[in-house]
Amino acid sequence: MEAERGRDLYERSLSPRPLVQSGPTIRRAGPGDLGAVVDMRIEFERITRDSGSADEAARRAELSVLLGPDLESGALLAWIAWEEGGAAGQAALRRAPAREGELMNVYVRPSFRRRGLGAALVRAALDEARALGLERVTLQPTDDSRRIYERAGFRPEGGRMLLDLRGGEGL
Repeated sequence: MEAERGRDLYERSLSPRPLVQSGPTIRRAGPGDLGAVVDMRIEFERITRDSGSADEAARRAELSVLLGPDLESGALLAWIAWEEGGAAGQAALRRAPAREGELMNVYVRPSFRRRGLGAALVRAALDEARALGLERVTLQPTDDSRRIYERAGFRPEGGRMLLDLRGGEGL
């Protein structure tokens, strides 16, 4: 059911004109969205690292340097879900050599969870991976995120998860 809500959110976000709807809309992030991408990554790190970085300003600058050029060049593709005038969630896909990609930075703010938004963000990234002709997508899950990736077709591979796109698996 959550996957279906996510699919609906994602499909509505593809409309060429705005729809009257409640809830978030998902759009592809551009270089001008780097601040929102970095902000959400910092928020994710606060949760996963129990308090984030000791020096958030330095970490913010580091992430901007790491992610900015790749976001601008297209080596990193990102999607942001917007609701209530701000970012509600995000996902990113880093293209790697050998027709592979890495799904990363999937994060939904706690107040927006359990509505299918994570599934919609994952679907946007996987649809793009297929359109790019990628054959495999890997990711590093958290314990809390493992279930959403399993529903999307990812399977454990060591400490990572893998989705083989050649077989048409996944959302």
